[in-house]
Amino acid sequence: MADAILGKDMKYPLKLLTKHFICLGSTGSGKTVLSKALIEEAAINGIPSIIVDPQGDLASLAIPSVDEKTNKERAELFQSKAEVVVFTPTSSKGIPLCVNPLKLPKKNIYMEDAVSVLNQISSSVTKLIGYDLDKDAGKNAQAVLYLLLHDCWKKEIHLSTFDELSNLVLNLPESVKIEGAAFVNDAKALAQLAKKIKFLTIGEKELMFQSGLQLDIDTLLGKGKDKTQISIIYLNSLETMEEKQFFVSMLATELYQWMLSNPSKELQALFMIDEVSSFIPAGAEKPMAKEILKLIYKQARKYGIGCITGTQNPGDIDYKAFAQFGTWALGRMVTKQDIAKVKTALEAVGAEKAEKALSSLPSLKPGQFFMFCPDLFKDVKEFSVRWLLTEHKTLTDDDVRNIISDETREHYAPYIAVKREGKKEAVKKGNGVLHFPVNISKEEAQKIIEGEKKKLFFFFGPDRENVESLRLVAVPLLRVHAFATKKGLFKDKTERFTVYFDAVDGNLAVLDTEGGIDFFETSKLLSLNETELRVLKEIIDMKDDATHAKISSNLGITETAINDVSNSLMKKHLISFSGRKKEQGRAYLWESVPMKVPLKLKKAVSEQVEAVNVKEEWQEQKPSITEKNILVFLRAWLGAGIEEAEVVYYPYYEAKLFGKKKRRLLKISAVNGKEIE
Repeated sequence: MADAILGKDMKYPLKLLTKHFICLGSTGSGKTVLSKALIEEAAINGIPSIIVDPQGDLASLAIPSVDEKTNKERAELFQSKAEVVVFTPTSSKGIPLCVNPLKLPKKNIYMEDAVSVLNQISSSVTKLIGYDLDKDAGKNAQAVLYLLLHDCWKKEIHLSTFDELSNLVLNLPESVKIEGAAFVNDAKALAQLAKKIKFLTIGEKELMFQSGLQLDIDTLLGKGKDKTQISIIYLNSLETMEEKQFFVSMLATELYQWMLSNPSKELQALFMIDEVSSFIPAGAEKPMAKEILKLIYKQARKYGIGCITGTQNPGDIDYKAFAQFGTWALGRMVTKQDIAKVKTALEAVGAEKAEKALSSLPSLKPGQFFMFCPDLFKDVKEFSVRWLLTEHKTLTDDDVRNIISDETREHYAPYIAVKREGKKEAVKKGNGVLHFPVNISKEEAQKIIEGEKKKLFFFFGPDRENVESLRLVAVPLLRVHAFATKKGLFKDKTERFTVYFDAVDGNLAVLDTEGGIDFFETSKLLSLNETELRVLKEIIDMKDDATHAKISSNLGITETAINDVSNSLMKKHLISFSGRKKEQGRAYLWESVPMKVPLKLKKAVSEQVEAVNVKEEWQEQKPSITEKNILVFLRAWLGAGIEEAEVVYYPYYEAKLFGKKKRRLLKISAVNGKEIE
């Protein structure tokens, strides 16, 4: 991996960032500038970043530098390779961002990791609604929420709103009553807890959970984009420190879960918090984000995540967290107390020759640093940080609004959720999972199958097949409440509709008014990035006339990029070379492999079909496709975004038939009795 150019005589191997980098120095020492230089260098080398910006100092990474001292050639390289996006929780001034704090960990992670995540969620929510975890009432409330979330996790119950959590508190499952007997006997306390949770569904706090782009690490890392993404979470859009703590806590929790599912031996992303001391302070104080940040700093290196942070001195932050940082950059310090704390820390890690550097700290100019990195230098090394490739200034909310381009807003618009109005679908009560009704009995299914058996003489004569087995199966469908915005003459028009995906293999499913189901072959498309999807759709649309020049003209992408994408699609067996077109300079012609896919949105939309949750005895398949898997496909292929999604099971009868030479599966819908192709 390449080196980061941090100064005239300072090249820093980016691979060392997996051991974390901390900048120490008083206000004005240049520690934020040094951190930004690291982010710029990482982006040039293809490493994306997620940055928490508490004060607005980092959002200016989105503004190209116009200073004469800037290396213009390298600045142009940065602009060509990096895309900076500023996200604003609860605000539309940047790209609005919201969190789902009830998003539970995946079932395939280790129990101790799941416990850490559930504990972080329950403690953060408890603090957000006003409890003190050092008091008995707070400890009891946190215990109840932890037990409820753990119960939902074990049973794979999906919680999407605080209303649902509040109702669970008032109607505790028996398993929670037994396990938490010491905490759940006070009905008045439970009612108070449920009421406090309900407050999160009202007013400005509701915006944090229901208005904006749903927090997703892959999206923040720019997965599927051509450029390396730098995502900046601008916290000044949040009103209180409590809200900022909660948001950072949820971001860190989401990142921790992502790490566990995406391990890497190489550096794959950076996570930066500027002025971190308020989030992970030294001493007994325990703000919401402290424990999860300690966990990330301790474990991130195993998963290829490099952490960068800054503070005024090592005494400001938790000593266990500080010990995880392998590289220190020491800037100007003026007080004897700060220098003494740095000296103690250096002596603790064996930097015996640092006395001269320590005595020079008060006289350092802004941007001058001593670097301590045992993996790179035997002793402390002095350097001056290079000039930034981007502007360095503090941005206001209005500044953020002005730096977000229309193109960026249009890109994220389909993904941005708005609170859904109106009543949700009425669901019959029961103790099963949400599913479409079983209208066809097993006996009726057997009669249908008898009529579908192959005969000796095509349509008459004795049967050539026998039924080996017949069972009722439920396939999980991901029901997506989607929307598409179209530009109108006077104002934009938003249409809402329902789309289904097979949550096992990713094929798009279309339901008619009678509950009949038909599938499109989209499973192979879900792994493609946005550019690959757009190019493939153009090739299918053009049929036998798809050349690089035509695709380039239609999509506004260079022919070189089209060539790279088409080669990638060919390796994935989605297109094939079909010859050359002489009248266009013997241009390459491409064609797609035969596949059944919808090219227009209206072909993918399903009719409304009532669902129930009455318990049924069936063979239930487990879902593996989530809304994250389909986000890019919906955006690039259908021009749609997601408001919310849930799993609904579709029941069918699976019959195994056998004849003299062949066996086959026959699927009969338990909703309407029709064969499923």
